[in-house]
Amino acid sequence: MQHARLVPRLAKNLLAQNLLAQNLLAGGGAAASALASALWIAICSAAPEFIWRGLLITFGHIDRPTVIAALLVGLFLAFFIEPAIERLRSLLQGSHHPGHGTGWRRSALFTAAIGVGFAFASFCLHAAMTAVLARQEGAHAPSSATVAAAIALTVAWAIVPFAVTLAWLSLGRLWRAVPLGILAAASSFLAGWLFDWTMQDIAATAIPCLAIQLLGYRAVGGEPQERAFLRCAWSLGRVAAIWLIFALLVDAVLGFAHLDRFAFYDSTSFWMDVRFYLGWALGLLFAPFPFRPTRPAAAL
Repeated sequence: MQHARLVPRLAKNLLAQNLLAQNLLAGGGAAASALASALWIAICSAAPEFIWRGLLITFGHIDRPTVIAALLVGLFLAFFIEPAIERLRSLLQGSHHPGHGTGWRRSALFTAAIGVGFAFASFCLHAAMTAVLARQEGAHAPSSATVAAAIALTVAWAIVPFAVTLAWLSLGRLWRAVPLGILAAASSFLAGWLFDWTMQDIAATAIPCLAIQLLGYRAVGGEPQERAFLRCAWSLGRVAAIWLIFALLVDAVLGFAHLDRFAFYDSTSFWMDVRFYLGWALGLLFAPFPFRPTRPAAAL
């Protein structure tokens, strides 16, 4: 009789332990996915400025051999590398017919033209990013100093979107939402302290980013959940547009009153912020939402 009672108890304990292990693994996977999405968005925020600086360097020294080399590499990428990757992706996804499910077949000429165009652009972007890393007294290869400067540039631009995204994804769990929300609100000041920003730079970042963070909470909490980042991108775009126009008007008034030293932007920093908000919005459009639709955003 005792053995008969012991077996159900053991089975019940094993089942409880199995469910606990599954919950722990699911929680760890959700946290890792949230970190990956936040990093994804943060890198996209820094990418436009990084690429822009590289393009200025690259096209400032472009010559005929560079263009020919870009076209040659583009041909190899378009006609060999990209089709190989696409076929492998189709095989891994269980589809053996490229273009399956699209409803129409592209012509070879159209496919080739698009492929060469994107490959050429990819080569130029790669050259641009390499130029940023190697820019030091005409160097052609990255040095430790320039790599450190490039990393600092990326971190300076990525730290606020990274912290804000984590704050959004922690919505619903008070013990995580509060500290991550405070960290996100303070991230502009933290970045300013780490990278010696001026008070105007800190204010020009903190004011709109705090509004973006607060509006993002409502966007993330809406339905359908898988479109949360799309709603965040839309609210970010509105805040950025309103802020940039408002800052320009304030700077114009300050300039008229001969108080330019208090202005938020100069001609260079204004367009830097335009590229920052553009990259942040694109990151929200590119990055997948880390949780399944059936899982609440509080799963972080």
